[in-house]
This record gives sequence, C-alpha cells and structure tokens, in this order.
Amino acid sequence: MKIIHRILKFIQKESISSDQLDQTIGVGQEVLKSEVAKDGSVSTDILEQICARYPELNPIWLITGKGEMLIDDYHEVGKAIENVESQEGIYNVIAGKDIEIQLLKEHIEGLNELIRVKNKLIDEYKNA
Repeated sequence: MKIIHRILKFIQKESISSDQLDQTIGVGQEVLKSEVAKDGSVSTDILEQICARYPELNPIWLITGKGEMLIDDYHEVGKAIENVESQEGIYNVIAGKDIEIQLLKEHIEGLNELIRVKNKLIDEYKNA
C-alpha cells in the first residue's frame, strides 16, 4: 500500500475529506485528490505538514505501513518522530528512491526501444 493510500485510510478514520485535509495542512485545493486520481505520491513537505497537524498519527505507519495508525500516548509520538529523524532522513531516502525509480523507468523504456529496433532488423534479415 502506498503512502497516499494510507493517508486516505487516515482521513476516512477521522471522517474528513481530502479537501479538508488539504485546507488543514495548508496546501492547494484538491492536491491530495489529484494524487489519488493518478495513484501518485506526496511530497515530504506534505508528509511533514500532516505529521505536524495530526500528532496522534504514527509517522512510521504513515511512511512504512508498519505499526499502528494512531498513537494513543503522545510520548510515543515523540519517540516515533525521533526514530524517523534518526533513520538518516527517511524523507530524503524516499525522495531519492522516487528519483531512482523514475530513472529506472526511463532506462527500461530505452532498453525496450532497443529490443524493438533489434526485432525489426531480425525481421528484415529473415525476409531478405
């Protein structure tokens, strides 16, 4: 499950709409709705805003899907945030992985084009 899907799960639990969440965290209108529609992702800025506005939301669950969605004890919230920060900037790691995934997709497309060209040459030699 992607982070955007966990955000949706959270807002359903809170009985708020994605527009209300957008407004609460101070992002443009329909930002989350747009990302959901394209099965996209959210920026680290949005993740930080969500975690700041909803301290009961477990940031580890939000990012990784591990653990419980909500943290009952606010001391545990502080510990969870410390864990995130101590994991060598997990937000930066996520952003780096998004870039890496995009580069790999482009590389795969280049390889597919190379395969198409080679198959075309093979067909031409067979028909010659």
